[in-house]
Amino acid sequence: MRGGVSKLVDVDKSISDIERVLEEGGKGEALGVMRAMLETLARRNAELELDLMRLLKKHVGKTSERVSAEQLDFLLSLLPDEEQPADAPLPSPETESLDSTDQSEPKKKRSKHGRKPLPDTLRRVDVVHAVAERACTICGGDRVCIGHEMSEVLQFKPAEFFIEVHKREKLACSQCEDGVAIAPAADKVIEKGRPGASLLARIVVGKYVDHEPLTREKKIFERAGVSLPVSTMSDWVGATATALEPIAKLIRKRVLSTHVLQADDTGLKVLDKDSPGGAKKGHLWFYVGDATLCAVAYTPDWTKEGPGLFLAGRKGGWLVADAYGGYDHIYARERDAPIEVGCWAHARRGFVELAERGEPRAAVMLLHIKKLYEIDRAATEAGERPDERLARRKRESQPVIHDIGLWCRKTYESEPPKGALAKAIFYVINQWQALTRFLEDGALPLDNTLVERALRGVAMGRRNYLFAGSDQGALRAATIYTITATCRLNGVEPLAYFTDVLTKLQMEQWPHGRLRELLPDEWRKTAPAHARIAPAR
Repeated sequence: MRGGVSKLVDVDKSISDIERVLEEGGKGEALGVMRAMLETLARRNAELELDLMRLLKKHVGKTSERVSAEQLDFLLSLLPDEEQPADAPLPSPETESLDSTDQSEPKKKRSKHGRKPLPDTLRRVDVVHAVAERACTICGGDRVCIGHEMSEVLQFKPAEFFIEVHKREKLACSQCEDGVAIAPAADKVIEKGRPGASLLARIVVGKYVDHEPLTREKKIFERAGVSLPVSTMSDWVGATATALEPIAKLIRKRVLSTHVLQADDTGLKVLDKDSPGGAKKGHLWFYVGDATLCAVAYTPDWTKEGPGLFLAGRKGGWLVADAYGGYDHIYARERDAPIEVGCWAHARRGFVELAERGEPRAAVMLLHIKKLYEIDRAATEAGERPDERLARRKRESQPVIHDIGLWCRKTYESEPPKGALAKAIFYVINQWQALTRFLEDGALPLDNTLVERALRGVAMGRRNYLFAGSDQGALRAATIYTITATCRLNGVEPLAYFTDVLTKLQMEQWPHGRLRELLPDEWRKTAPAHARIAPAR
């Protein structure tokens, strides 16, 4: 520990300087040296505490970024009167959540009591319980049924493997030997392969939606009496991704033309014999357009060329992203450059960390940001259109933004530049124009959490299947994630979707001109009721 401190402060030299100054009668100067040394140590200690808190939270702590109303109340009470935010109502438990605002439809209030009814889409099987004693106990006459007392019991029937035996009829002429005809062979999802569309759909959904590695799926299938090598299933996943690529390509094209585009990325370990340790860190880039379409692209590294290549086809529009420098050259394009939109969830995170450490001034900023979310939540609950939401923002959010700007400028000027609070404030100042873009268009979200939630599927899968076997495997994953994420945004049950779409693509030779009908948002319009679920927002 002594060595670590000496790198920051030369203790021996500082003591010598203080002794020398005291001998010369410079008490005030000696106190100044001591003060500077203590301030340096205190700042470094605070930085180490923050680093330790981040590490502990990453490995054993909760991932939620909520700050309770009680904690905000307590931190605000520690501030002197002159630093208390003016006209700031204390937060209430009912408005504690700062999840991204759903701008498409009002949220339904949850019922506090009673069980949810079972879905109408489920098949009902009547089980009649007859009264054993049919004769009347009073007069001895026959009693007749006047109705039933009803109750429901939810049962489960395990999925089963079954074999379709395709019998091709052969006809022969009874008059001559050359008149033999045979029915054509049925198209298969994989030419000369054994898996049907429903099995391929199950494998793909198991891996990319339910985050089951193929080794685990193999064990599940073995319990049903079918043994499939992992290598075979891997080949099937590759063939499925190839079949689905035209749909993914069309989704990517549509995403680039959307009004509001949100972007973020996450790492993916990829096996590579030429890299140290036999693996490298590739990246999956997620792009969500107008909250209904999601395109996923893979790059073997994390450079600006990744988003640059994908977004080269986007002309203008809004681009919601974090402060990653790899987007800067896109905003700086001479022609058709998208306009940068900041993320208030990213801006808030630094203040959440400070509040968790007990920094009372962070509560002021958190309270202001909370107001922005509450205003947008009210617009959502009222079912307002983008133009109506924009009018509300100019009326109610604009004054809050003004207060945030004043507080940031005043507080930043009084803080050491390397302090944690100054760093959190600097992010807001540096991103100010991007963070205030939401005051220009009511269709813009306050944050980028919608695309962050889309990334969670990769994080869960990465934890289970650990890596992609190659760059080609990662590209296949990007294709399938493009479709599963779009299904999620549109409330499409993925197993039913993949089963139907794979059948149409390969076994019915679906025409390319009608490919749009197979996109998840279009497919949902004619999908059976059980395949329509709640969209993710």
